[in-house]
Amino acid sequence: MVYDNEALRQTTDNKVRKLRKVDHDNRREEVACAAASLIANKGLEALTTRALAKELGCSIGVLSHYFSSKEEIVIAAFRWADLRIDLRMQEAIADESPSIESFYPVIKAGLPLDAESDLEWRVRLNLHTFALTHDASLQAEREKNSQFRDIMATMISDMQNKGHVTTAISAKEITSIAFDLVNGMAKNLVMCPFNEREEKAEYLFQLLELLKPKAS
Repeated sequence: MVYDNEALRQTTDNKVRKLRKVDHDNRREEVACAAASLIANKGLEALTTRALAKELGCSIGVLSHYFSSKEEIVIAAFRWADLRIDLRMQEAIADESPSIESFYPVIKAGLPLDAESDLEWRVRLNLHTFALTHDASLQAEREKNSQFRDIMATMISDMQNKGHVTTAISAKEITSIAFDLVNGMAKNLVMCPFNEREEKAEYLFQLLELLKPKAS
């Protein structure tokens, strides 16, 4: 058998590049996760390259291999937290026959009701302040919020078409109300002990009941 050495070399090089990229991406995610933890527990001002390197058990020089600046690390930490919240809510939305009851887990997925989601929300709340003075982050946040509102509006419109939700209020308006209530509630809940959060969030689910169409 005759082997094409050049083809073998190219195949090997491609595999090595892919493995390196996977390793590089995984390492970036580890840095973003550690940065998010620092932001959540100590605030944005505590996120320094020295503190982050200590948290990860590496040198500052190693960090510079994965991120070119502190701001890039900050943005990666925010995206890490945002993505986790968004994925949890999108998983909750994935209901083929949505109803008011199936909307409950969507609301709960968007609230800081456990240690994991609490950390993510603490990072996200720091993002709001950060984004006000960083145009690129502000625009990215607006676009992401707009995309998620579109997903929710589609789900609510589908529930209206199936008679599960009143049509007295438009899907767009219900989406805005739900979005603002969840965001506002999340900001309030992070100030409360964990054992009080479920009870304080209960009224949101009572409000959802008001969206059911009135019996004729």
